[in-house]
Amino acid sequence: MAMDFKSLSKIEQGALVAGVLSILLSFFGNYIQVSYDGGGAFKGVSAGSNAWTSYATLGVLLTIVATAVVAIRVFASPRLPAGVPWNLVAFAASGLGALLLILRAVTLGGGSLGASVGPGWSGWALFITTIALTVCTALLFKDSGEKLADLKSETT
Repeated sequence: MAMDFKSLSKIEQGALVAGVLSILLSFFGNYIQVSYDGGGAFKGVSAGSNAWTSYATLGVLLTIVATAVVAIRVFASPRLPAGVPWNLVAFAASGLGALLLILRAVTLGGGSLGASVGPGWSGWALFITTIALTVCTALLFKDSGEKLADLKSETT
């Protein structure tokens, strides 16, 4: 049975679009931008890096997992094992992925002696898309009626 993208809810569409955009933005070389405006021969030099560095790689992989879980749940839900809170899995993966991506770009340091280090244009766009993915997966989790497991251990 073929499924049309338009037949999905707006939240599911938003999650899939945000996930795909996040994956695409992770490859652009302006996730982290370093520029040097000090004196000497290197005045006005800038360079960038994509999101596939350090622990941001784990953030991108978690974003891919969250997007894949949403896509499989929407398009092939009978194939998923029953009893697993898939919307919670997608929400947790997207939230942790967004957190890792934001922390990696923001905690690099301010640079020194004329150098500045921070998120570039694709970094800021990646922040927006991963946060949007997290919000959409949170709404999907809320709407699904799935519950967190009871974490209390009863001792007798």
